[in-house]
Amino acid sequence: MSTKAKSDATEAWYLRVLKSRLTYLVIAALLIIFEYMNDKLIQFPIIFVIPIMLAAWFCAPHIGYSFAVGMAVVRLSFDFSWDNPDLFKYEIANAAINVGVLLFISFITSQAARMTREVKLLQGILPTCCFCKKIQDKDNKWHPIENYIENRTDANFSHGICPECAQRQYGSILNKTPDTH
Repeated sequence: MSTKAKSDATEAWYLRVLKSRLTYLVIAALLIIFEYMNDKLIQFPIIFVIPIMLAAWFCAPHIGYSFAVGMAVVRLSFDFSWDNPDLFKYEIANAAINVGVLLFISFITSQAARMTREVKLLQGILPTCCFCKKIQDKDNKWHPIENYIENRTDANFSHGICPECAQRQYGSILNKTPDTH
């Protein structure tokens, strides 16, 4: 079983819900209905920040951006249905400001999420075998260092050989001069 499949199987139910785009669509729809029922009591739809930030954090930046633009456009359509036509230019300017601010919030949130994922660190003291370099886990089981780190971080390993080990392991072959007969 791959590391990705293992992590998906052990992931908590609420994280799976938070990573679902449908969750944010439902939250956005409920907030838009709430906004519509409030008429013009709220100028900046601060509650729109909630699904935008959650979508940008748990799904992907483009999902957060889509919600930022979509929710502001839907709110603008409400403004057109409420106000007189003389205020359209102000409503469009207000919608443009809303889109800009919501896109910025989505961008900052997605960047914070990306940095948080990249900073997954192994913390504490890791008991390591001085001979084979396996690491002991909490259950006193020993694991190759590559498996231990891959299962706990987003890191992947590939293998190569450093110059010192190449010389130590294959020195006689590397130092051999070709026969010229």
